[in-house]
Amino acid sequence: MVGEISIEVKQEADAPPALLMGLVRNWHDLPEYWHGIREIRDVGGGMYSIRFAFPASGKMSYIWDQENMKCTENYHSGPFTGYKMVEFRQRDGGTLMVVKWEIKLSFRMLIMKGFIRKHFTEGTENALRRLALAAQKKMEKVSPASP
Repeated sequence: MVGEISIEVKQEADAPPALLMGLVRNWHDLPEYWHGIREIRDVGGGMYSIRFAFPASGKMSYIWDQENMKCTENYHSGPFTGYKMVEFRQRDGGTLMVVKWEIKLSFRMLIMKGFIRKHFTEGTENALRRLALAAQKKMEKVSPASP
């Protein structure tokens, strides 16, 4: 449909799912990995105000599900509505990270649909690389390599 974007990005990480989940389960840590978020503030009632890297802002709720290793950002207002879900699946001693975007662009963003799809896909790939690297560094601190 017009304005709807579906994206799925998968990437492997050499870290356990619980470690990766621990990195993203707190909403205030999101800008560290997702550089499309410039600022996030708790506005109460389970809602957060988001200032995006591009000149726009919106409101979202954030749900983390430790049992199922999923974090979901529900976008209620702003340049798009819908959700982004990050899932961590155990796989061969590591983790398959899966990110699904299901969003609908606001009317003023429709003209840039192709660019936005590409930009969100690349941004998601970069965020997953940052998460994998952060997890790797954390694992190295816990058990440094022997000389």
